[in-house]
Amino acid sequence: MTHFRSRPVRTPAATLAASLAACGALAGALPPATAPSHHITLRLEPAEGRLEGVDHMALPPGRRGPLALQLMQGLQVQSVSAAGRALPFTREGDALRLATPAGASSLEVRWSGRLAGQAPPRVAAEGTWLPGEAAWYPRLGEADRVRVDVLTPPGQQAALTGALREEDSTPAGTRTVFEAYAGEPPTLLAGPWQCEGRPHRGLRLRACFHAEVAPLSQAYLDDAARHLDRYAAQLGPYAYAGFDMLSGPDPVGLGYPGLTYVSRAILPLPFMRARSLPHEVLHGWWGNGVRVRAGSGNWAEALTTYQSDYALSGAEAQERMRREWLQDFAALAPAADTPLSAFVTKTHARDQVVGYGKGAFVFHMLERQLGQAAFDAGLKRFYAAHRLGDAGWRELQSAFESAGGQRLDGFFPQWLQRAGAPALALQGVDWREDGVTLRLAQTQQGAPYALRVPVEITTGDGARETHVLALEGARTRADIATRARPVALQVDAHADVFRRLAAGERAATLRDVLLLESARTVLVNAEGDAGAAALALAGQLVAQAGEPVAAGAWERTQPALAVGVGTPAAVAAALGLEPPALPAGEPATVVAWAVA
Repeated sequence: MTHFRSRPVRTPAATLAASLAACGALAGALPPATAPSHHITLRLEPAEGRLEGVDHMALPPGRRGPLALQLMQGLQVQSVSAAGRALPFTREGDALRLATPAGASSLEVRWSGRLAGQAPPRVAAEGTWLPGEAAWYPRLGEADRVRVDVLTPPGQQAALTGALREEDSTPAGTRTVFEAYAGEPPTLLAGPWQCEGRPHRGLRLRACFHAEVAPLSQAYLDDAARHLDRYAAQLGPYAYAGFDMLSGPDPVGLGYPGLTYVSRAILPLPFMRARSLPHEVLHGWWGNGVRVRAGSGNWAEALTTYQSDYALSGAEAQERMRREWLQDFAALAPAADTPLSAFVTKTHARDQVVGYGKGAFVFHMLERQLGQAAFDAGLKRFYAAHRLGDAGWRELQSAFESAGGQRLDGFFPQWLQRAGAPALALQGVDWREDGVTLRLAQTQQGAPYALRVPVEITTGDGARETHVLALEGARTRADIATRARPVALQVDAHADVFRRLAAGERAATLRDVLLLESARTVLVNAEGDAGAAALALAGQLVAQAGEPVAAGAWERTQPALAVGVGTPAAVAAALGLEPPALPAGEPATVVAWAVA
């Protein structure tokens, strides 16, 4: 994942204690005993980029005939045997095929290989990363039961998406034993970590960091424990045996069952503990604790964003975040706007606008419609019904309908199945001494949305009244009575409705350029090492920009991201533009401004 994926509800102390007491009840949930089982001994040699494995595989009772295992092509099979007798086998791509003798209940497979590249799957001194989908061990299926004894040399530690059962360190190295969680093949990670661990309410927490960030371990453990407690109280017991926080050399932030793997370069940054860590912890409930059903749309990133990044912010920051989501959507090219139900994963900033921003906004509107108590009850109901299983948007709707006592057939389809957003226009206001009569219209193309639109009226005595209008059709006329003479009126004053921004509601932002298919990269004063760094940065920000152009070759009618060396004023001068107005005394390294 995902991805940095950030929200709280207060619960009475008795409820909190009950939830946390159950926190370990499902920890380390394993596949059924009837599934094939593996007891793997895996030796890592990170300095050489090598691994060696032995898999003692117990076959399910009654299994007969040819057997097809998966083992990635970069690994070589040394031998396959049953009851001490060698078995012939063939390899074709990832497929390892063999015939099992009649009555065979187990196999032994020995394999090894060198995985020394930069990208995963790899075995490397700075960070080993063996994703489960890479078939780094010979597996029969995703339901296999897997136990792994990982042997690492001195100075190296290992982690796996599973329960940590044993750990022994000697001068010759470390042996760590894991039992993999159900639901997906295990991912294994290792590195030159300094590991700090602690028990917490039946869970095992670990921070395994590279030496330069190891002093942060205790703070991360404190925060992880706090967030686990919060979400267990809100949603139900955590589904895994522990939570590992791992540093790596890759520029990523990934969440797996029971662990998160994060670039060591960003672990010290303030946003990591404030927003990204709770986001990753919450994926233990949304995305891992309850998995996204294939083909149903990824609801987990939206809900995790809403309950972590958004909910952990104050009221002012939440309003600012909603406005940012609307700004991002306003900058999205029509061709890139897709229904929320079509979102699967983030591959570009354009995907985040819908999958994270719009999705989180939908949960905000749903909570306002149901009320906080019913919304919270719906989430608990959903988690209890589907934890350690798969679910989609339909199951979420059902849980909220049951908790809120109302049908949501009008709410979910319009926000999930349709691209775009409503556009609101105030078409007239008649003022009275005791209120107003207003006419509100939806002006977007297509069918009108069913909306609950807040209208804020300021009265002559300085009071502010909020009235919520139910807007079902293309336009509505409403009579609103006030307690005093109305003097001002504002529709959706605090950005509580996902909609298209009206003229004057938005200013130019850097995101406007990054989301445009037609955006180009313009290099300014960027030669040598500076030019290489500028190209690398531009490639990450504007992946679709193609070949960069020099400042002198840029056409002013073309949206562009200018990257290079110099102050904003120097960059503007090189482009032949007026420099942007900046606050006095405040340095700037990233500036967006509109050029007429």
